[in-house]
Amino acid sequence: MLLDKLIMVNHWLHLSAAALLVGGMIFLIAILRPVLGRSSSVSGIGTFANDVHERFRIYVGILIGVLIVTGIFNSIDSVMSATEAGLSTGYKTAIRIKVILAICLFIIYGVNAFLIKEEKTEEDCSCLIQPPVHKKILQIIALVLVFAILFLAVSLKFLY
Repeated sequence: MLLDKLIMVNHWLHLSAAALLVGGMIFLIAILRPVLGRSSSVSGIGTFANDVHERFRIYVGILIGVLIVTGIFNSIDSVMSATEAGLSTGYKTAIRIKVILAICLFIIYGVNAFLIKEEKTEEDCSCLIQPPVHKKILQIIALVLVFAILFLAVSLKFLY
């Protein structure tokens, strides 16, 4: 009884973190960046963009941590469920693909956040207003991976 409630809370945390991450990424790429790009001549916009970018990176890191921890627990739960009930090979394949895509997403985040260093200045935030082409490509790939993962998560219900 208690284990079922913990599993439910874990799933809720996992799905909430995924929804917040997707919503934040879409907001950053589709709304905030274009608006800041058009307003880049306004005094102080670079400092504002730097503050937004740093705060966003912190929350993305926290959400990814929540996704990893809750995803591990979800995986353990699905393995335990798989031994109890015979799951279809389509379900198992979808889970494996989802895990591989999630690992790719975390690698992209790690490369984008920690390995690619940018020059910081007071008035210019190239990371948010005008990111380099390779960062835009990584962000687009990350969004595609996120939607593929979400599609697989939804399809699991029908493959069970």
